[in-house]
Amino acid sequence: MDSIHFTQIPNFDPELINEKTEGIVKRMQSAIETGRVVRDQKKVSMKYPLQSVTLIDADEEILAGYKLVERYIKEELNCMELILTGDEDQFLTYRAEADNTAMG
Repeated sequence: MDSIHFTQIPNFDPELINEKTEGIVKRMQSAIETGRVVRDQKKVSMKYPLQSVTLIDADEEILAGYKLVERYIKEELNCMELILTGDEDQFLTYRAEADNTAMG
């Protein structure tokens, strides 16, 4: 039996790289990391399933990518439902304040 140490590493072929898939996976990883950080900040253990997680992005193509990997996101964040929306205004509060130092 040959040792794995003598196995040749295959040559790199840049044509096999699918940048669209890589982008989807990177965004999925980022969403999962962010979800874990939020759970940690809110002191909600990963043992307890969440009712839902909402991902927001104005780009429909990015939301479609999240839909492709929905199963993985739900599993990693331990949630029952993944809500995808492009309506950022629903979750933002805008406020204007005067810059007192600039106003004198």
